[in-house]
Amino acid sequence: MSDKRKICITTDCVCDLPDEMLKEDNIDLVYFYIETDTGRFRDVSEITAQNIFDYLNNGGQKSITNAPEPDDFVKLFTEKLENYDEVIHIATGSGISASVKNSKSAVEQMGSLGERVHVFDSGHLTTGMGHMVLKAAEMIRKGADNSESIITELEKMRSMVSTSFMADSADYLYHNGRVSKFVKAICGVLNIHPVLAMKNGILGLKAIQIGNYEKSALRYVRKELKTPNIKTDRLFITHAGCTASDIKMIKNEVSRIMKFDSVIVTKASATVSGNSGPRTFGLLYVKENK
Repeated sequence: MSDKRKICITTDCVCDLPDEMLKEDNIDLVYFYIETDTGRFRDVSEITAQNIFDYLNNGGQKSITNAPEPDDFVKLFTEKLENYDEVIHIATGSGISASVKNSKSAVEQMGSLGERVHVFDSGHLTTGMGHMVLKAAEMIRKGADNSESIITELEKMRSMVSTSFMADSADYLYHNGRVSKFVKAICGVLNIHPVLAMKNGILGLKAIQIGNYEKSALRYVRKELKTPNIKTDRLFITHAGCTASDIKMIKNEVSRIMKFDSVIVTKASATVSGNSGPRTFGLLYVKENK
């Protein structure tokens, strides 16, 4: 029996899903680029989060994240359509990335072939988007053979996904234009850890935690898990440069407060990490649609 499926899912590398999850459902990625003073590198294969941290800590000045180019999307979509009838590409939110714009441009360049590609604006990034990728893959696994039904479900899900994270400092956020120099200075003086979240497709400041990093991290966890109607099937803890003891502390606090069927720790891509800095982590989950 052939395992060929009618619809396939593709997504951006910033979904931050583990390789084994992607391979299980034959989900292929398109990769972002990072420009520094020393060159232009493709995320994952040519540069890591630690590379960026080391580069900036050693005096590097330039670190610019760029979405995949239309040609990258054309190549991926064309290859996938050799084996599938349709492609659904789940893209990083258009409010924070050019991925949606560039992937739609690619579809236009593909002519009639592009009619078989559907670009979905996730409105999220990292494993917030990853939750949506896994939902689409699950629907296909269960027999969904209509792209419209999958996209309709993702549209319903978009507002129920929670994507937030706590950064250790505002330094990287300032470097990448997310906060002002004044905010960076205040955060440094008062030992403030900014908490950012996606809301209506835009990444913005949600809250602040003040003082010791460990105590601030625990307060963030407690506050996030007080959100009503959290689905308990899966929680992602996605981080950039957190230590093993950081992760252990975070997981212990999560398990103390709420029982999830699956708690998955993932490392953020260089694209995400380079914008947030080391010792950043987030709790990413889906809320019940009530």
